[in-house]
Amino acid sequence: MKKQHTPVTLRRVENADRTRLSEWYRDDRPGMEQFFGAALPSEQVYIEQFTRLFDMMRRYTARMLMAELKGEAIGFVLVTDIPPSLEFGRVHIYLTPTKRRYAVRVGKAGMAEVEHMGIQTIFQNVLAENLGAIKLGKKLGFIPSPIMTMIKELR
Repeated sequence: MKKQHTPVTLRRVENADRTRLSEWYRDDRPGMEQFFGAALPSEQVYIEQFTRLFDMMRRYTARMLMAELKGEAIGFVLVTDIPPSLEFGRVHIYLTPTKRRYAVRVGKAGMAEVEHMGIQTIFQNVLAENLGAIKLGKKLGFIPSPIMTMIKELR
């Protein structure tokens, strides 16, 4: 008989979560930098990143949900780059270091929510050396894109 796992639930971000998000930055700056794909040298820069995300949510081009397990916030799921047509969206998942073992459960809950939103295709960007994120993506049904991303810095 297969063991029943406690389900992960997703809920809206609340004002009370701001303190928790700041704590997560202080406790796991490298994880947050990996999540945002940018250096976050100070908590102020981190807050600016979240302010930008909250602005995207107000414009309905992003949605962020807190992930909870047994009533404890363990991370969040974020969908960005959502056009009005809901044709596609980019998914991001962050889990606190001690709760990363629940990544598949959080990912499945996130995928169910994205599907419920009516988004037709989702994609994710991860660094090539982030083998854990790549493995998780494959477990959730993501496949490598045939499109290569090329970057040119203009500074």
